[in-house]
Amino acid sequence: MGCAFCASGSRGVVRSLTADEIVAEYMAGRRHGEITNIVVMGMGEPFANYDETLRALKLINAGKGPNLGARHITISTCGVVPGLERLAAEGIQFELSVSLHAPNDELRSYLMPVNRRWPINELLEACANYTRRTKRIITFEYTVIQGVNDSRACAEELARQVRRVPMAKVNLIPLSPVDHRADFKTPDESTLLMFLDVLMKNRVQTMLRRSRGKDANAACGQLRLRRMEG
Repeated sequence: MGCAFCASGSRGVVRSLTADEIVAEYMAGRRHGEITNIVVMGMGEPFANYDETLRALKLINAGKGPNLGARHITISTCGVVPGLERLAAEGIQFELSVSLHAPNDELRSYLMPVNRRWPINELLEACANYTRRTKRIITFEYTVIQGVNDSRACAEELARQVRRVPMAKVNLIPLSPVDHRADFKTPDESTLLMFLDVLMKNRVQTMLRRSRGKDANAACGQLRLRRMEG
């Protein structure tokens, strides 16, 4: 979807996976140990391949299949509103996360081209409707980029935006740098803690995630990029 900080977007789309290929990836992963949770994200937009994605996840969730609990399966979208509305009507208990990464349209459109199609007001209205309809919490993902979206003003504006959604929490994610955007850097610890403090003081449930994949280039699209360039 062309997000500026994402290695996936630097090489474009090849094709979408079929449901059986998605399930096969999950089954291949189980050979290396138990899988307790899965998140569909990173290498593409699940709602751009809605039917195959949902079919795969229902198979993984099926009692006669792998039987992974619905609440251990998360779908992550960059903000494709029609897909979010379809998911709300499914009547299933999958978790949902929405990549926000900016608190206003100007900054989000710079980081995420999808915002030009479904701007923040439309997206947050759909998110609010989703929580009212499903009674399920939404997690907003916010990648913190030094000097771009890490100011106190951004944190305060983000808090106001997130509070528009009745059931929501925020994951703060320090940027994992990508080679094609050398100008994007990881913020320092004090900035991350300031951002966290502002959100918490504004009554926004927030978690500061720690990177556990930087040494392996495991952020969105980085493994693919390393293989293609290797």
